[in-house]
Amino acid sequence: MPAARSSFFVSCFALFSLVAGFAVAGSVPRQDTAWKRYFNASAGYCVSYPAHWYKADAFDGSGLYVMTGVKKHSRATGEIDIGLFRDGATMAARATNISLVEDFQSHVDGLKKFERAERVEVLEQRPMEVSGNSGLFTKDRYYDPQDRSTWLEEVLFVHRKDDIYRLELECKADQGDRFERVFTQLVGTLQFDCLGAR
Repeated sequence: MPAARSSFFVSCFALFSLVAGFAVAGSVPRQDTAWKRYFNASAGYCVSYPAHWYKADAFDGSGLYVMTGVKKHSRATGEIDIGLFRDGATMAARATNISLVEDFQSHVDGLKKFERAERVEVLEQRPMEVSGNSGLFTKDRYYDPQDRSTWLEEVLFVHRKDDIYRLELECKADQGDRFERVFTQLVGTLQFDCLGAR
């Protein structure tokens, strides 16, 4: 009888551990739960981002940069940036026949040159609409020889009037589920012609 009882307790403990493991794996990290609204006065757009991530201005004030790690103060394993690119003469000349695919190719070329990315593999590329504006979504994966790890990247280019908005996610490939969920939510909050902070 004691052996049977011991076997029963071991089985219960194993089952409890398995269920607890699934609960932790499916849970949302605390720093991803609370969100805050960002308004860019110079560009007029707004977007929401995880309030507990590290935040900084980017692209000479026309953009936003946020990042976090497994925990709030650990080394960053995921980052998202938003940038607005205005190039008067070039944009005016291309406004009627702009190629977002060319913009993505330029992005990939820069990735290889400045980050020394290797084995860049495009996993998905599709057109999409963002608040009535044409966009191009691309997902790729690359190997970074500097930190010897594989990274996942999602880039969304949005053409609005004479401007190109770029929203980019970069994260460790093994944490893709977490950061893709955040990126999708962030993209869903993007608005143009915002009137200011509420």
